[in-house]
Amino acid sequence: MDHYGIGTAMLGMFNTYSSTARQTGRTTSLLESLKDGDRIVCATGRESEFMQRRCAKLGLKVSCITVNPKSPGEIFERPPSEGRTLLDHMWVEQYFKHAIERAISDIDHFERQSSGYGVAHRETKERAEAISFR
Repeated sequence: MDHYGIGTAMLGMFNTYSSTARQTGRTTSLLESLKDGDRIVCATGRESEFMQRRCAKLGLKVSCITVNPKSPGEIFERPPSEGRTLLDHMWVEQYFKHAIERAISDIDHFERQSSGYGVAHRETKERAEAISFR
C-alpha cells in the first residue's frame, strides 16, 4: 500500500489533466503536422478509423494503426513507416494512466512481498496450515 498516497495523487492529477485537456486542439494540431508517409498510432480501432477518415478528407496518405497502450512493444512488430510515427494523444494518455496504475500495483506488491510475518502473513500462514492438516 502506498502509505503516502503518492500514486493516488498522481492518478488524480492525471484525471484532472485528461478532463481539462478536452477540446484544446490536440487532434487538429496532430493533423496539421502530418505529411504523406507518416503513421498515427491509436489505442482503439474506432480511433484509428476516425483518424484515417480525417486524414483522407485532408488528402493525406497516412496510415493509422491500432496498438494497445498496455503493450507498446507491438509497434515494433510492424515495419517502420515511410515517414514519422506519431502517437495519438488518446494513446499517450492511456499509456501514462496504465503506467501510473502499474506503479501503484507494484508498490503494493513490493511492500507486501518483502514484509515480515505481520498480520497479513500470519493469516496466510494459518490458512495454509489449516488446509494442510485436513
